[in-house]
Amino acid sequence: LPRDLASGAPLPEKAVMITVDDGYTSNYDLAFPILKEFNAKAVIALITHCMDYVDWAMTWDMCREMAQSGLVDFGSHTHNFHKYDETYGTYGIQRRPKESQAEYEARVFADLQTSIDLIEANVGQEVLYFAYPHGKTDRWSDQFLREHFKVTTTTQAAPADISKGLYQLAR
Repeated sequence: LPRDLASGAPLPEKAVMITVDDGYTSNYDLAFPILKEFNAKAVIALITHCMDYVDWAMTWDMCREMAQSGLVDFGSHTHNFHKYDETYGTYGIQRRPKESQAEYEARVFADLQTSIDLIEANVGQEVLYFAYPHGKTDRWSDQFLREHFKVTTTTQAAPADISKGLYQLAR
């Protein structure tokens, strides 16, 4: 779990971190029983705008039950930036063309803070993990992410190398 990585505790030789994005109900209906059966742990990055709002997303009650099991941590996958912005041709937290840094920070940081606040208020866990939507990073977000999360992941398909730090890890 991100909290295990962030603590600096020694890891097994071939450690695996199970990461799941979006917060689909199948995380609760299908994955959670398997996690319990094998006493395995996972982190789920939530699109908080969808919680209790769309039929494919888990409810906060489901998240609380999973968190209370000790097997699941919850992280951010943004509040409402997990989509392709057709107007600007950008994904997730990417900077828009001609957007100033101040405009970017007001738009993106408010969204990320909303996701953090909602998870902490509804699940009761500190949010330590962020999964980049569509794996798209932007250097203008780096400082904010380091101040608010201990672990971040992209969608790059490769083994994660924690010797280089816990940010922008491949999966």
